Amino acid sequence: MPAVAALACLAVVSTPSWAGQDRDPATVYLAARILTAAGEPVDGGAMVVRGGRIEAIGPRNAVAVPAGATVVDFGTAWLCPGFVDLHHHVSSGGGDINDMVAPLNQELRTLDLVRPTDEAILRTVAGGITTTLFIPGSGTYISGFGVLLKMRHGEPLDRMVLRPLGAMKVAQGFNPERQSGDLGATRMGSSEMLTTRLEQGRAYAAAWRAHEAGTGPKPERDASLEQLRLVFDKQVPVLIHTAGARDCVATARMFQDVFDVQMVLSHGCFDGFMAAAALAKRQTPVNLGPRMYHFDRWASFQGMCIAYWNEGCTDMSINTDAPVVAAEELPLQAAMAVRLGLPYHVALQALTIAPARQIGVADRVGSLEVGKDADFFVSDGDPLDSRNPPLHVYIDGKCIVSNGEVK
Repeated sequence: MPAVAALACLAVVSTPSWAGQDRDPATVYLAARILTAAGEPVDGGAMVVRGGRIEAIGPRNAVAVPAGATVVDFGTAWLCPGFVDLHHHVSSGGGDINDMVAPLNQELRTLDLVRPTDEAILRTVAGGITTTLFIPGSGTYISGFGVLLKMRHGEPLDRMVLRPLGAMKVAQGFNPERQSGDLGATRMGSSEMLTTRLEQGRAYAAAWRAHEAGTGPKPERDASLEQLRLVFDKQVPVLIHTAGARDCVATARMFQDVFDVQMVLSHGCFDGFMAAAALAKRQTPVNLGPRMYHFDRWASFQGMCIAYWNEGCTDMSINTDAPVVAAEELPLQAAMAVRLGLPYHVALQALTIAPARQIGVADRVGSLEVGKDADFFVSDGDPLDSRNPPLHVYIDGKCIVSNGEVK
């Protein structure tokens, strides 16, 4: 159990916007090292949390203890930002994430499927993963919209939802191919269907923007396009399941060259790294995994993340595609990437601030900085070393899991 200790009152590093206001009592966390994911690690660090947010952070000789604060000293342990997984399928507890009657399902969403008490959510947060994008499967070309969740296991759904529509899920190649022989059995058909539907969404969004600006008539409401409209208003990004070099290029061409939307290319596996140079020219955001390496029939072995990194794909995050890889093993995915050549700081950011930026919530999560949500965990050392599992995991300043037990 952490010891509660006193801390000398010295100068505050940063002054939050609420300074001087009457607020809830603060808690000060001390640790041997704080990995902020926003800069260099802070050795001998202190972090002040109040009202679920970070109020100050820095070396303990430069952070003041607010009056009435509780001080929790974690001794030689480290603090790390909660991890973010953008390709996650397990928050509903079952197989209700693929509706495959129609090939295009932009009107569907996973928000209605979440089971806050599901054991998979508990396992996820116990691994230090505090934010996930719970997306539909890849059985259709547009499978619906995923919900962006805080892994606050067992709490009311509204306390878990970070954004109801986190991203629209699209799948390219292999998985969604229509085995019944209808349109979409080939990449030619899938490209035609996707292009036509995206053009409809783009036109629908443009018509509503013109009406709201007073330059056009009021369009007739189309419930099937309302969520897709948000994609073209750039309120919601697109996450595209893509594997293989050919499909990686096709995805970047469609969602960057043809349609002006916020996008993330997810997976990039098999020989996808062979398209990395083309993606780097477009500065394509990539969310790599669950395969961390490529091993072909000729015994050629290639680390996936380092191959993309070396070609200039620097906007990189890592996923588990849970349950393909167990959700709680996200740090092991990054550890494998480091073992295969990816720089350590890049791997850490690929679990923290990089996915938060890609999905549009870096103002809330992904790093330990003043003003952000207090989502972090405590470990006995390097969190990318599997010998150091999270000891305590906090979301919005509340301890959710401690030593494997729900708080």
